[in-house]
Amino acid sequence: MEKYLIYILSGFLGGIIRGLVGFVKNKTIDKADHFKPTYFVVTILISGIVGGAAGVLADTEWQISFLAGYAGTDFIENLYKIKLLRNKGE
Repeated sequence: MEKYLIYILSGFLGGIIRGLVGFVKNKTIDKADHFKPTYFVVTILISGIVGGAAGVLADTEWQISFLAGYAGTDFIENLYKIKLLRNKGE
C-alpha cells in the first residue's frame, strides 16, 4: 500500500508541475494581465489529480510515476489504447 502512495504522490507532483508549466507558458505567450486565483487553483488541482491517476497506473518506480504524472492525460489515453488493442487481439 505504501508504494502506491508513493506512485500517487509522484504522479500528483508531476501533474502539478505540468499545470504550472502550462500556466506560465500561457501567461508569457498571451501576455495576459489578468489573474484569476480560483481558476488557477482548480486547474492546478485537476492537473495534480490526473497526474496522480497516471502515476498509479504507471506503477513501476516513482520516477516513472512522476513522468507519467507530468504527461497526464496523454499517458492515460495511450495506455488505454494499448490495452484496448491488446484485448481485441486476444
